[in-house]
Amino acid sequence: MSHIALEEWKNYAREEMDDNKRTEYEEHLYNCDQCMSLYMEAIEAVQDELPSIEGPSLYTEQVMERIPVERDPVMRPVKKQWYEEKVFHYVLATAMTLILMASGIFGELTKITTDFEKNQQPSFTENILNKTTALLDSVEEIEEQEAE
Repeated sequence: MSHIALEEWKNYAREEMDDNKRTEYEEHLYNCDQCMSLYMEAIEAVQDELPSIEGPSLYTEQVMERIPVERDPVMRPVKKQWYEEKVFHYVLATAMTLILMASGIFGELTKITTDFEKNQQPSFTENILNKTTALLDSVEEIEEQEAE
């Protein structure tokens, strides 16, 4: 990447070049930090030659007036639907609990857990551990028999 000389940046600041070259320089400024510092140096050097803005605050106000502003619609409180209220959720939960209690489903669940606890079988990992231990014991017995 070739850098642009300070004199060229001064010409750019004075607007003494064609539009194509200005566009090229502007694109170069986006990618080159070194040229950005040269450009800033050029701006400071030609600052006295540039036209001054009379009444900077007035200029800012004029620019701000030209910018179109989208007005936000007035936020009105949104009314919740009846099924979005917390009270509805509590009433629904209570009704479901009463229905489940009346139907005896909770009693059936306790029977299932009791039956499961009575039929305690070793877990899958315990089965694997027991089978592995038995296999290792049989290998040791075979090695002892071969040693004798």
